Parts: sequence; C-alpha cells; structure tokens
Amino acid sequence: MTETLTARRAATRDRLVDAAIRVFAEKGVLGASVEEICEAAGFTRGAFYSNFSSKDDLCIAVLDRQISDQMSALDKALAAVDIAPTTDIDALMRVALEMFFASRPTDRDWVLTGQELRLHAARSPELALAYRETHRRGTEAVAGAISHALSTLGYELAVTGPEAVGALHAVHDHGMLGNLIGVDPADGDLTLNLLPSVLKALIRKSGGPQPQG
Repeated sequence: MTETLTARRAATRDRLVDAAIRVFAEKGVLGASVEEICEAAGFTRGAFYSNFSSKDDLCIAVLDRQISDQMSALDKALAAVDIAPTTDIDALMRVALEMFFASRPTDRDWVLTGQELRLHAARSPELALAYRETHRRGTEAVAGAISHALSTLGYELAVTGPEAVGALHAVHDHGMLGNLIGVDPADGDLTLNLLPSVLKALIRKSGGPQPQG
C-alpha cells in the first residue's frame, strides 16, 4: 500500500493479524477460513477485504509481524546483555544463545503458526516470495547479533551466518514442537540441552580460515 494507514485501519489490521495467529495455530492455514478469522477478531468479511486481498495477503502480514517482533526482541537483548571480554566458553555460549533465543518464539500459538506458514509457503508461490525475504532478513539479523557477541569475546563463526542460524533453528524448532507434543527425552528439555553443544561446534577463535559460501 502506498498511502499511510490511518490509526483505525492499522488497529483493524493488527487485530486481524492477532486473530490469524490464534486461528492458524488451531486449524492450520489451509483449515482456517476467512470467516473464522473475522469472528475471532470481531470483524466482518468487509473489514477483512478492505485490509487484505486474500488469506495469503494476511499470511504476509503475519510474516511482517513476526520479523518486526524478532527485530525488536533482538534490539532489547543486545541492549540488555553485558558483553565483557572472557575466555570462559560457557559464558560465551550464554551470551550468544541469548541473541538467538531472543529471536525465536516460545508462545504456543507462534510456534505452531510459524510451522504452518513455512509449510504453506512451500505450497504457495506467492507466499514463498514473502517468506524467503522475511527469512533472509531474520537470518541476517540473528547472525549479525551472534557474530557481534562472538567477536567481542574473541571468537567467530566457523561457518557462514545462514548456515549457523539454520542449524540452530533446526534444533530449536524441533525441540519446541517436541515440547508441545510431549516426546522430548525424559532427562530434560531437548532445546536447552543441545543448542550450546551445536553452537560450540560452529565457532572458533578469531583469525581462522574463513568459511566458504
């Protein structure tokens, strides 16, 4: 849209996005109807179609919300973390992973909706374009935050930023879904147990050979 959204229209869009996150989490993107989203938001179909051209258009707005929340959380994490030079590898893991955790949802609705959007993007060329751009922006932001923390502590990624973030995402998202389903190992949370080891395998002291790609 080229025109500036009015405050009322922006509020309407926000409520529809909020409702979509809840409904997508319960019924999936394909299973959720426009009517159900409108009912959850307290609006009519007219309000929906005056703001979004289709359900995929709404999905793009949900992706925009996701990246906006992600950037805001990263900014807060960077401002709050006290990064001091250290050779303590455990302290290094805590600082770097705080950057990563700040960017990942833990709320049930967001976890499920994120998975739904990823699957829907694999089926929808229109949504795939928006998803790739959102994914790129998010990955660059997270990789930059982690790299900043590592460099301050005398370390760097031994692989490319997207490769490192992709590996962390895979473990994190698998663990979050496992928590919801109840299939995590009995000895603790899969995500918390594995992520430090995964990240430790992806870093090195600064000055080593540069990653390819």
